[in-house]
Amino acid sequence: MTHDARQLLDLARDWMKQGNTTVAFQLLNEALKRKETETDKIVRGEISKEIGRVHMQTGEWNRAEDAYNQATSLFLENGHFKGAAESVRNLANMKFQLGQFNDSNSLCEKAVNWATNSGDFQLRATILNTQGAIKSIEGKQKESIKIFKLCLSDFRRSGNRLREAYVLHNIGLAHLEINELSQAARALEEALALALESKDTTLVELCYQNMAKLNLRRGDVVAARSLIKAARQLLDTLKSPNLEADLAIIEAEAMRMTGDLSGAEKSLEEALVKAREHNLLQHEAEILYEAGLAAIEQGQAEVARSRLEAAITLFKKTGGAQLEKAVNKLKVLETSAKSAVRV
Repeated sequence: MTHDARQLLDLARDWMKQGNTTVAFQLLNEALKRKETETDKIVRGEISKEIGRVHMQTGEWNRAEDAYNQATSLFLENGHFKGAAESVRNLANMKFQLGQFNDSNSLCEKAVNWATNSGDFQLRATILNTQGAIKSIEGKQKESIKIFKLCLSDFRRSGNRLREAYVLHNIGLAHLEINELSQAARALEEALALALESKDTTLVELCYQNMAKLNLRRGDVVAARSLIKAARQLLDTLKSPNLEADLAIIEAEAMRMTGDLSGAEKSLEEALVKAREHNLLQHEAEILYEAGLAAIEQGQAEVARSRLEAAITLFKKTGGAQLEKAVNKLKVLETSAKSAVRV
């Protein structure tokens, strides 16, 4: 049976969903050979966009960028703003993954305009979500909250309650970063309610973790530990190294607050081994930072300095939002050490 270009495109997308990029790539190349692709630039644009996705998934960044740029040009030639927005959104997400946040943000700005012209609010929301994440990573929490709220409005207009829940979670995190605890609590509680409604176990676990962190900020260790216990039970189902590392950091902070420094040290040591095993650089940095704080409280200045310096090195690589905190903590530690020497 002979398939036309659109049928081959649909088949390629099905194979992509199954994670088979090799078959998908073959089908996309077959689609390019069909006669109708010579005259139908929209179909050619869709094929180029999917080829970009294949290259992106296989880590061929330059080839992915070329494919996305080609798709964007084809779509714009025909006034197909939705296709252009999707292509540039995907390219922006790739730049985000590579840590090229300025480039990603510039691409998002273009994509937002085209998505607005297309009238696709759900598409626009996905782009705004990336922009909000960029501002959050850069430590511009006030800006990220404004963008996330626009994103939230678009997801609500499109009726996507699960995506709405994830954005509310992100808003809660941003408020938490700048110690706006009441606003953080409202957003996280609303996110949790929607996550439970949607039966999204991963988001439920994330909400438990960050609500535990919120309660630690409030000094309510009992409530925090209750949420940590609930999150720990979900981890047995999720088997996620990322979430496990997150929870270990929060758990260690709770232990520090109750004076269980040896327990905190043990938890962090175990988490550090797993973070390195799974190459989780951002988590490794956060674990080292927390371990540095534990060492300070135990009066181990040299150990603390070594851990903080290692954390700072990793934060510089990953663009972690805690970089400034780690640098300031190290400065305080060194100042205290100099004062002790002078005395």
